[in-house]
Amino acid sequence: MRKIYIIVLGIFMAVALKTNAQCLAGRYSTEIFSGVSLDSVVYSTPYSLKMDIYQPTGDTLSARPLILLAHGGSFIGGTRENDATIDSLCLRFAKRGYVTASIDYRLTDIVSLLTDSTLAIDEVIKAISDGKAAIRYFVKDAATSNIYKIDTNNIFIGGNSAGAVLYMHVGYLDSIGECPSYIVTAMNANGGFEGNSGNAGYNTKSKAIIDLAGGLNKVSFVGPGDKPSVNAQGDADAVVPYTCGHPNLGLPASVPVTLCGLGSLEPVYDSNHIYHMSHVFPGDGHVPWGSDPLKFNTVDSLVTVFLYSLVCKNIASVNEVNTNTELNLFPNPAGEMVYLKSSQTLSDIIIYDATGRSILQVNNINRGNFEINTSRLSKGVYFIRIKFSNENNSPVVKRIVVE
Repeated sequence: MRKIYIIVLGIFMAVALKTNAQCLAGRYSTEIFSGVSLDSVVYSTPYSLKMDIYQPTGDTLSARPLILLAHGGSFIGGTRENDATIDSLCLRFAKRGYVTASIDYRLTDIVSLLTDSTLAIDEVIKAISDGKAAIRYFVKDAATSNIYKIDTNNIFIGGNSAGAVLYMHVGYLDSIGECPSYIVTAMNANGGFEGNSGNAGYNTKSKAIIDLAGGLNKVSFVGPGDKPSVNAQGDADAVVPYTCGHPNLGLPASVPVTLCGLGSLEPVYDSNHIYHMSHVFPGDGHVPWGSDPLKFNTVDSLVTVFLYSLVCKNIASVNEVNTNTELNLFPNPAGEMVYLKSSQTLSDIIIYDATGRSILQVNNINRGNFEINTSRLSKGVYFIRIKFSNENNSPVVKRIVVE
């Protein structure tokens, strides 16, 4: 049986077990605000593009994390107002204490998309330019009028379907030097690497990516030290291929546009030690959460835990992990028992629930194998922090699901 939940690696920094003061009282993990305000603004003056900004009503925090999301629609349709997945996520996360925004971006016509690879690539680059301008809009606001009170060190970007493709490329293309020639050509025709959609002079830095049925043109865009990501996709997705392939957007074979989904990206995240969380929906096609409330809640919970781990727990990159250490945890999802097998001697383990609360600690293990009885744990997501006897090996965190 295919694993639904994929093991995720990360490490805690020395301060990782200290909860950020702004994360107390359930902020960012539960919907603590009952109301949300909504503003519609033009963020790209050159192209009259709008976004809807959601803010928790009555929030007094002076520096808040931002989530920027883009809608689906195959780059030929959709708006910030008609993608139910994006709208619902914006509402829910605003109630948890984030500022959220849903953006429009430039679209193309179906004839251009279907008949000309140059025009198809040009459209995606235009959309990437728009996504960057949306980030800069908030960075500019934080540096000037500070209307939205954004913590610019905690900006998260992502989207659904085409919107995820858009922001995956914003997040993982670090410079024009790593772009293939056809992307360089399209960028140069649209204002260069930073684009021409406005708010020039401000940066487009983001902390992590929310990838819902998106993908990358090339998996090589992901490398060591890149951003964390949270990912969800059906493994029978043909619109955005689960593995690298020709997207089923009606494109003829003569239009050589390739997209690589989660099935191809997951091993690249692992090999480059990118902190990530992923959920695969076995047998499902494109955006199954769009029509199934239970699957949407799975996605919502996954993104909630992922963002909380970055905003509140200071989970660092896994680049510091000794790659000579072999560490396996199985089965996952777990039932009554979980088994740890390590090539290095284990020292201590601590199990945390999804809110960061310590629920079990075992010290002085002094062996490479260990069994954990999970029969008394409630169903849900947990994190196991594993410390090794050799202090040169950084602690590791593994995510498990108890069913």
